[in-house]
Amino acid sequence: MTGTPMKRLLIAAGLCLAMICTSLAQHAEIKLANTILKSDDTVVFVGDSITHQVLYTQYIEDFFITRYPQVRLHFHNAGIGGDRAWDALQRLDRDVISKQPDLVTILLGMNDASYQPFNPEVFAMYQADMTQLLERLQTTDAAIAPITPTMFDAVAARATKRERSEDMLRQYNAVLAFYGTWLRGEADRRSMTSIDMFSPLNNLTRQARLNDADYTMIKDAIHPGPDGQLVMASAWLEDLGLRGGVSNIVLTPFKESYKARVQNGTVTNLKITDGTIEFVFTGHSLPWVTPTDTAAARDMLKIGHRFSREGFQVHGLEPGKYELQIDGTVIDSFTHVQLANHVELQNFPNTPQSIQAAQVVSRNQTRSGETVRALRTHWFKFRNLQRSQRALSEASDPKTREGLAAKVAKNEAAMEGFEAQLVELEAKAAAELDELYELAQPKPHRYTLRQVK
Repeated sequence: MTGTPMKRLLIAAGLCLAMICTSLAQHAEIKLANTILKSDDTVVFVGDSITHQVLYTQYIEDFFITRYPQVRLHFHNAGIGGDRAWDALQRLDRDVISKQPDLVTILLGMNDASYQPFNPEVFAMYQADMTQLLERLQTTDAAIAPITPTMFDAVAARATKRERSEDMLRQYNAVLAFYGTWLRGEADRRSMTSIDMFSPLNNLTRQARLNDADYTMIKDAIHPGPDGQLVMASAWLEDLGLRGGVSNIVLTPFKESYKARVQNGTVTNLKITDGTIEFVFTGHSLPWVTPTDTAAARDMLKIGHRFSREGFQVHGLEPGKYELQIDGTVIDSFTHVQLANHVELQNFPNTPQSIQAAQVVSRNQTRSGETVRALRTHWFKFRNLQRSQRALSEASDPKTREGLAAKVAKNEAAMEGFEAQLVELEAKAAAELDELYELAQPKPHRYTLRQVK
């Protein structure tokens, strides 16, 4: 570098600033396999009761909020228990298109196949309704990602008291596989990115049953529990290209001190005092923490390593054992060999970053379980009216029509005040989401590494 000392200093400062800006720019947008999301964009999850459970959608929201806290997205759960593709079509304008979505994922099919062995007429109805749904969504500016139906667990079904035919038990999971195969082919034909939730649920279940023949993630055979829903969330993220680390810090000897190479954050105030290394790290993200009731699936999927790595690596240390503290809290002790190879700090729930992320998750559990679930349950009124109107239009027997007309009138009365309450619940969910983003903003943390043995 040529020029006066002051000029060299300004150039160096400019290079440093440029590196910081480049690092920050990585969070100005989120690159997915099928689109790019920016602040104020909207993601909509269309589905049936499996989406209405508000679990996989919550885990995905947690990922985005903590991984990309500077990119403030809007999330809208559009799942209703018992829905088929036809039902989703009836509410599409108000529940989906009115949100001006930038990404729509669609998880339907479990109910469409009607819980029976393969029926060509039932499948033809699903094809027609799903095709119309995809075509309607293609008239918007949204990227669309159809999702395969999830797993029907016949082993779990046999353990329940609900009566089902043996033919249905033996065939229904295969029927769903067929529906999913058709859907993925249709997505390919339309140049859409599809998401496969069926395969990981089945494959992991089969693997677990090598040790436990009764293992299940779907106790009622239809609705995955928290472990299964985390499998679904990870499939959603992986198939849309969202894997990778949270941060990486590498310290290497440099003259009489150390220098830091950092990904997704900045290191400042790096110094060595009496053999103790200290610095301040400000990350751009938090680790993806999942609720405690997903621990089994988290371990099975290696979620931390695959989606949330926080690498920490130190070269050139004297042989021995070293204690790592963050903000005065002892995280753990590591040998110089472990530190040279690298440790993954997302595995330690006592880091300030993990604690902060867990607070976000806890708050979102409350938001999802209360506000969002109430919002989705509110939509039953609309669905009940649409179904009763359809039944009335298809009925020909006078007595049947009389009964259905009374049902339609009752459902119409139940719709009074529907829109006002819907707007109120949507506003509450949006305000709570804003609070989550505020809670997820990363903070600077002081790291201290000292030899203890």
